[in-house]
Amino acid sequence: LRSALVAPSQRELSRPPREMSGLLGRVAGLAARVAPAEAAGSQACASWAKRANPVYPSPWNKWFPYEPVPSTPQIGPYKVQCSAKETYHFCTCGESTTQPWCEAPGAKCAKVPEFAPRAYQPQHDGMKLMCGCKKAPDSFCNGSCALLYADLNPIMVGAAGFGGCFAFGLVYTWMMHRERTGASSTAPRARRGRARACPLRLRAAP
Repeated sequence: LRSALVAPSQRELSRPPREMSGLLGRVAGLAARVAPAEAAGSQACASWAKRANPVYPSPWNKWFPYEPVPSTPQIGPYKVQCSAKETYHFCTCGESTTQPWCEAPGAKCAKVPEFAPRAYQPQHDGMKLMCGCKKAPDSFCNGSCALLYADLNPIMVGAAGFGGCFAFGLVYTWMMHRERTGASSTAPRARRGRARACPLRLRAAP
């Protein structure tokens, strides 16, 4: 869209008035489309600065700036004890002080009206792992916090991955070398046993 707002070339200036008016109309329409998107992006950044918890937009949010971005109170799951007899309201905005549940359940979130609490009623009593980064599509943690941590700390995650692959390569090479040396050491013993057994068979023959 920005490329269409560049000053017209000499060839475009030499067009008839009708074509020029149509070109100017298209440029004005594109400018009208770009302005709301930039305004929405600036308003979103301003609202993010007012939040208590950090906001980490994903690549999806960068391509679609109109969608609201939740805050991330914790990079990791919340371990909570749930009862099957109660109904909980999962916080989707990330600004509640009673994480992972909404502090004021209703039709919309009181702190971030773009979000609404999600009702959750467990089927069984027990410990549940609820999403803390607010990036999972459901209320439960699905490992999205690990991807978010990798996006925020690429050097550390890359070094850990390289170290793990290197250690696995060393252990696997040692195991294969040990297996090969063990097979080569048992082969001469098998040949000696067969050589000793052959004369006995020949003597036993009539």
